[in-house]
Amino acid sequence: MTPRDASGTAEPTAAPLGAAAAPRAPAASRREPAWVTSEPQGPGEYLRRLAGFPLTAWRHRDLIGSSVRRELEARFSGTLLGWAWPLLYPVFMFTVYYFVFTKLLAMRFPELPEQYEAAMGVYMFVGILSWTGFAEGMLRAGGVIVDNGNLIKKLSFPTELLPLNCVLVSTVTMLFGIAVFLLATPLVWVVPGWGLGLVPLLLLIQVLFAYGLGLLLATLQVFLRDTMQLVSLLTTVWMFITPIFWVPSVKVLPDIGPFLPYLEINPLYHLVYAWRYALMSAQPEIAFQGPDHLWGSIGYVAAWAVGSFTVGHLFFQRSQRRFADEV
Repeated sequence: MTPRDASGTAEPTAAPLGAAAAPRAPAASRREPAWVTSEPQGPGEYLRRLAGFPLTAWRHRDLIGSSVRRELEARFSGTLLGWAWPLLYPVFMFTVYYFVFTKLLAMRFPELPEQYEAAMGVYMFVGILSWTGFAEGMLRAGGVIVDNGNLIKKLSFPTELLPLNCVLVSTVTMLFGIAVFLLATPLVWVVPGWGLGLVPLLLLIQVLFAYGLGLLLATLQVFLRDTMQLVSLLTTVWMFITPIFWVPSVKVLPDIGPFLPYLEINPLYHLVYAWRYALMSAQPEIAFQGPDHLWGSIGYVAAWAVGSFTVGHLFFQRSQRRFADEV
């Protein structure tokens, strides 16, 4: 444990993001000023830390990487199948969606060739895959400060990395699902086209968006302990107004037309659409069920991501000095 100075602020040494000890940070990061002080910061300091976050994350990349690995190992260690679970779970879900929506319910896209009977199952799978990758990271990040109160009280480190850890773990799990999808597509679907090149960009936007909201929720949870219960309820509503289990097309849902302008305000509407474009772009009649302009949708989600990160990070910094007293 790191000793505290006379002002009650721990000396700025690197610390682990989990229970296990981690190597000391490089000397350059140990010379930085304390991340948390008892004095309010000025606007200039807030903006400096906001702009310097990429550098902070890069300096602590080993710490972030080890924390993500530990979290993934904790999820699967002691289980019967171990690391096979991240691969088997998407296979199971893909099979369920394929059977339920294409065989049991016989749901079809209109005017689609018969050889693409798996379309609805693939459509649902890609939707739930992208939604889960986003929502799980955001919700886990929302409770991470309270859950790690012992670290906040005893150690000095960039606590904004704790929510990032949660988001990255969910993103890695999502990547397992994408890998399974790409391996399975030759069997029930067609190999995606050039849209696969969008995957890195979409991952960056999704991580930034989920992380920004996670910072905001994690801060609120410190002071209002029922925040995550309320957010869990709202997230369920958010899921159902996002086109995961339904198709935003009047050809499929004739009565949806008047509601589409309102539904399209939802940034996840556009994010899920972009993911379907990336993973299903070999069959545009299906992947393009949604907004008319791909890059407009990506730009809209990117604007939300940058905005949520800016607001979340500034709010987190503004409240950070009170965490040790509240958790």
